[in-house]
Amino acid sequence: MLRHPLLACLVLLVCGTSLFATEWTRFRGPDGDGHADASGLPTEWSVSQNVTWRRPIPGQGWSSPVVSKGTIYLTAAVPNETAPNNYSLRLLAFNEKTGEPIWDAEVFQQHGDDAPKIHKKNSHASPTPLIRDDRIYVHFGHQGTACLDVDGNVVWRNDALAYKPVHGNGGSPILVDDALIFSCDGGSD
Repeated sequence: MLRHPLLACLVLLVCGTSLFATEWTRFRGPDGDGHADASGLPTEWSVSQNVTWRRPIPGQGWSSPVVSKGTIYLTAAVPNETAPNNYSLRLLAFNEKTGEPIWDAEVFQQHGDDAPKIHKKNSHASPTPLIRDDRIYVHFGHQGTACLDVDGNVVWRNDALAYKPVHGNGGSPILVDDALIFSCDGGSD
C-alpha cells in the first residue's frame, strides 16, 4: 500500500482538539482564502508530538483534505495491482476524531492505455473535493467530474469532457450559485 503524499496534511488537520467540528469544505477553506478561525493550534509537531492519529492512505494524490460534520474527505488514485498503469479514482471518508475509515468509493476507472500521461509534478487525484449541502463534488480532470452523497453513493458522474491535459488535473472545483466550475487545462481546448 502506498502512502498518500498529503498524509502530512491529514495529520496536521487532526492535530489538537481545537479543530474538531471545523468546517473546511473546499480548497483553501470555507471562504477560499486559506484562513481559519481556529485558535490554540500547535506550532510544532513530529511523528508523535501534537498528533491525534495517523493513518496510511491507499494510492497517490495531491488533493487537500476537506472536513464537514466530523468527516474528512480525500481523493486518491489507487493503482491496479495487476495493471499498474490503470488507476481506481476514489473518494475516501475518515472519522475526524479517530481516523477510522468510514467508506471508500470508486468514482472512475482510469485505463492507462487510453489516458494521457500525467505531468511529473502532478498526480491522478490532485483537485480538492468540494462539499455543499450533503453533496461532495470531485473533479479528476480529463478523467471526469462527479457528485457523491455523504454516504459515498454516486449521485451523478460526467466523463464526456474529453481533452488532452498539459499538466494533468489540478484545478479544484468551486460552486457559484448552482454552477459547478472547474478548469480544463487542455493543450488545444
